[in-house]
Amino acid sequence: MKSIIRTAAGMTAAIAGLLAAASCNTDRHITGTFSDIADDSLAVHIFKADSNRPVAVDTIVAENGKFSVDFKDTALFMVYILPLQDYQSMMPEPIYVLPGEKVKVSGSISDPVLSGTRIYDGLARFEGFKTMKDEFKALYEKAAQTAESDILGQQALNGEYDRLTARRDSIYAEYVKNNPDDLTSGYLTLFMNPEKGLESYNLLSSTVKESALGRHLDDVASYFESAVEKEKNKVNIQPGKPAPEFSLKDLDGKERNLASFKGRYVLLDFWGKWCYWCMKGMPDMKKYYDKYRSKIEFVGINCRDSEETWRETVESEGLDWTNLYNGTSDEILKSYAVEGFPTKVLIDKEGKIIQVFVGESQELYDKLDELF
Repeated sequence: MKSIIRTAAGMTAAIAGLLAAASCNTDRHITGTFSDIADDSLAVHIFKADSNRPVAVDTIVAENGKFSVDFKDTALFMVYILPLQDYQSMMPEPIYVLPGEKVKVSGSISDPVLSGTRIYDGLARFEGFKTMKDEFKALYEKAAQTAESDILGQQALNGEYDRLTARRDSIYAEYVKNNPDDLTSGYLTLFMNPEKGLESYNLLSSTVKESALGRHLDDVASYFESAVEKEKNKVNIQPGKPAPEFSLKDLDGKERNLASFKGRYVLLDFWGKWCYWCMKGMPDMKKYYDKYRSKIEFVGINCRDSEETWRETVESEGLDWTNLYNGTSDEILKSYAVEGFPTKVLIDKEGKIIQVFVGESQELYDKLDELF
């Protein structure tokens, strides 16, 4: 399970200078004292929320636990801070810093108390947030004491986690319903599961949606919409169901659809050059294509690469099967409820789904050996 560890952050003067160069800048500040560190180096990770891309990774020095940061920009930032010596062991959630705001930090580095902004002061007043934070913390402590080999214990934890997240979403959604003009409502919406999150997003007022938090909320809402649609479409990709039709261009620019492969077994492979496990599995894919190419058609569907990268990868890796380009479109991913890469869909001669395989595993190849 992914732990929720709230943290605070600072920037070096070099980073501040970089941000100060932007036009129409707005001052913002982060100041605080960590109670559990003295003179220590801290790892800082800074992201622009509207692109989810890192602006900088650097270190700062806390003197007697104290740090102070001033910087300028008009964007919404997500900022992380971790102990430099132990940062890989922590999985923090970001602090959201809006233009013109002054974030105050106290408490410990692993469980800081944040205040001084509309979002964090709102959270402090919301008793439901504190309750859920404490209950998740207790669950994570319980999980840390449960061995991975304890299958029944892990199953019980997962069930408890699912029940807790459902209750959290209900509590947060009620707050949003009663406070649609509150930036804190926008913040809470970001951390809900897709279905409840989308419902809450639609309740937010234009004041929140047009704030500095708004663009990030829009991006998250788009993800929610896609996730909800994929969840609904899972019923359509069960074994025995007709595989959803599609039309994509091949290497020659010719439109190809699923119907053109009817009468043959088909393996759809949703992949990308950026995906480590997709590429790691290509040698086995090539091996099994050579083994059964007279009985089954492999159809690679490239996702989220540039067309140039797709073409170069097909050639350099020697992918001799049918290759189609999907780019950044989400339509076929929704139709096939693709939530991870690689996803491989085995289809029979009548165009019906035999099985869906998520991730790279031997199970697919065992199934091919069983079929042929």
